[in-house]
Amino acid sequence: MTSFEAKVTQNIPANRLIGLGGVNTEGDPEEGWETVYLILSKKGWIPDLVSTSDLEKDSVVNVTIKNSPVWKVESSEDLPAGTLVQCDEDGRVKHYRPEDGNHFGFTTHSVKAGEVVQIVRKYGQMPQTQVEAAAFNVGDFQPAKDEESLEGKTNAELKELLDEKGIEYKSNATKDELIALLGGE
Repeated sequence: MTSFEAKVTQNIPANRLIGLGGVNTEGDPEEGWETVYLILSKKGWIPDLVSTSDLEKDSVVNVTIKNSPVWKVESSEDLPAGTLVQCDEDGRVKHYRPEDGNHFGFTTHSVKAGEVVQIVRKYGQMPQTQVEAAAFNVGDFQPAKDEESLEGKTNAELKELLDEKGIEYKSNATKDELIALLGGE
């Protein structure tokens, strides 16, 4: 567990996903040198934190990271239990679509839009080595679009590609599901 102070960059409701920012987040490198910022997560981001109460813009708050694998997050849509989820545009969760970026967890129960859902964190489509991590930028993520070459592969070959990319899949996944995880339609 660790604690630190951070400045809130915008009003952030409770149970929303948050990213951390640093130098020049608000256009003032001098202030940013000594300041950690809290930013509402955007679609496809891998969130760093989840808010447990409403946060007011420009306030300085104490952040405590407890290393809990379970977060409670507001859902932007109806979600069944066991759904892979990712950030939407306003820090809530939605079902995972590879073309929208990374997933970061799965639901433990079903919810309706606007309700708070429990998420078990489990990252997908992330770099798996330090070399990849040094060059990886969420904004640079471009899923594979070459469906014909994926269609010509066996399930074993598709699973091997998923393993190389560090993408998790069900052992009994269909060929279409494997292709979708690789960014095909």
